[in-house]
Amino acid sequence: MKRLTREQKRERTREALCNAAAKLFVERGFAGASVEAIAEEAGYTRGAFYANFTTKEELFVEVLQRRVYDTYRRMSADSADPETRLPLRELGERLAALQRHPDGAWLFRLWLQVLAHADRDERLRELVAGFWSGTRTLGTASIESAYAEAGKTPKLAPEVLASAMIAMDIGLALQHYVDPDAVPLDVYPDVFETVFGPLEPE
Repeated sequence: MKRLTREQKRERTREALCNAAAKLFVERGFAGASVEAIAEEAGYTRGAFYANFTTKEELFVEVLQRRVYDTYRRMSADSADPETRLPLRELGERLAALQRHPDGAWLFRLWLQVLAHADRDERLRELVAGFWSGTRTLGTASIESAYAEAGKTPKLAPEVLASAMIAMDIGLALQHYVDPDAVPLDVYPDVFETVFGPLEPE
């Protein structure tokens, strides 16, 4: 059997820690899942944890990157390519599907917990901002590509439109979380198409 390289071993360790953290975050919540418990669940020592992650918050952001950001990245990549560009309605449907999926639902709840901690932790705020800035960058590139292909200039700066789409996604998810009957996930496609449709290049 081929021996793993040092980088492959490191990636295997990080993946195991992410999987263990995801499991314990669901069972115990963000505050209740200790570094020691996560390392033990993954089959590693506390030292192995800190060899890969500085803090539990940093690990949580890594879980988000692997479980959520990659999905946003793929959607944005599709939207940046004229042959696979997503209509706004389909974008709304995919975003709703993220919230509908069991992983998306619990990750969103944990995200709210992390935001509460970020109020007291500047480093955590930077990590959270980094996640959103990555998503915003991808959205900006998709919007710029669509307008460039149409030979038009957007009425708002692409990065502002990208921020507005993130805000719409999070706002609908938050309202659905606290009042699902009043704000069902089915509204996503209609809202994205109605609000952002007039701003699309024709």
